[in-house]
Amino acid sequence: MQPLTRQKYFYYIAFMLMASTFLPLVFNNLPPIIRSHHLWTIIWVISLLIFNPKICLNKAIIYLLAYGLLLYLATETIWSNMDDWNYRRLFFEFYEIAIGVSVIIYFQQSNDYIGLAKITKWSIVFLCITAVMTIISSAIDPLYARNITGLATVTNESEIEAIINMERYGGGTYSTAGAFMCLFPIFIYYYKNIKVSLISKTQIIIISVIIFIALIGIQIFGNILIAIIFSIIALLGMKKIRQTSLAIFLFFLIILIIPKEKYVNSLLSVSEYFDKDSELNYKFRDLAIFIETGADIKDNSTGAGGRAERYPMLMQTFIKKPLLGCFYFSDKSGNGYNAVGAHLHWMNKLTITGIIGLIFFLLIPYNFIKSNSKRFSPGYKFYYILASLSIISYGLIKQLGGRDTWYAFFIILPGLYYLPLLKKENKVKDSSGEIFTFHEKGK
Repeated sequence: MQPLTRQKYFYYIAFMLMASTFLPLVFNNLPPIIRSHHLWTIIWVISLLIFNPKICLNKAIIYLLAYGLLLYLATETIWSNMDDWNYRRLFFEFYEIAIGVSVIIYFQQSNDYIGLAKITKWSIVFLCITAVMTIISSAIDPLYARNITGLATVTNESEIEAIINMERYGGGTYSTAGAFMCLFPIFIYYYKNIKVSLISKTQIIIISVIIFIALIGIQIFGNILIAIIFSIIALLGMKKIRQTSLAIFLFFLIILIIPKEKYVNSLLSVSEYFDKDSELNYKFRDLAIFIETGADIKDNSTGAGGRAERYPMLMQTFIKKPLLGCFYFSDKSGNGYNAVGAHLHWMNKLTITGIIGLIFFLLIPYNFIKSNSKRFSPGYKFYYILASLSIISYGLIKQLGGRDTWYAFFIILPGLYYLPLLKKENKVKDSSGEIFTFHEKGK
């Protein structure tokens, strides 16, 4: 038996971090302490501080820790009256991002790109298993994912027990949908560059179909819409970006010309493909009614109208304290803040933290994408940026977050680039003619 090296030790802990996130079928059925993701994050952080403290000198980690400190100081002083939900969400978001960033930074600093490739490969395997269980779970209860998300608000004990029992099937959650959604541009990249792929074109298609069906099963319309839009852009490719821009312009021009009755009838026709009691059937019919009644954002008689109304509602609060947020030295009312707006991630963050707070946060994903893009070949870079932007853009229409989504953003998407290292050939070309030049393997 080979001795347990420091590199292998960190690999195993990172493996458990990803397994406890993306393999709920196993971890939801383990004893309470062992199945806890927080147990593995504690072990991970302590291990870094003891065996690899130099990670704290990394620029990304220093900035992240500074951001966390600013959050703490702000919530204790200028944002002391922030509501409990936003307070918890800000720190959980920081916690999830901090773990994700520390994992990728560790593998990059230690030059263990083989280890990163293996972690990423297993994460995709776990997501495929979860996708299958999502399809099974949604067949049993079409609304199981939404019920799990709203578990904290349920008071009936029998309903709570029923929801917990559904969790044991290991289906994906609201956050898992974000991880599913962002994978399609990378799948398309490997389909176009099959020589560097670990699996065949047929296998890529099968996995993509399974994950897309799972996405439909979770029944969150926004995820499906974002996945389709960014997949279309990825299919058109980087070389056709000018044609893509022209196609988008023509698309919106056609939208303005086509009578709205056509949209209404089309949406109603699509809704019929789903069960009458399903969330997607409701979403398509709701959108059809919203368009038919004139798309008035002040009309909250439809779900679409109610969601659209949240933007001007938050804007009214934002303009009162635009720089440092609506809770800046305010009372509990937060200058008229309405918690319903929390469903719009970026607009809500802008409202509660202000322009300055949002800029401080956005520098984290911006610098992360920028620094990672420099490591990638031009062929992969385009699809990586698309996949990353699919997650960022989702926050414009829905609440964004959860460790599944953030781990996909900070670990899986950059990690997928190194999958070719698991092939026998370590030096290969993609369709753009660019040579994959990988860093040295970890010692």
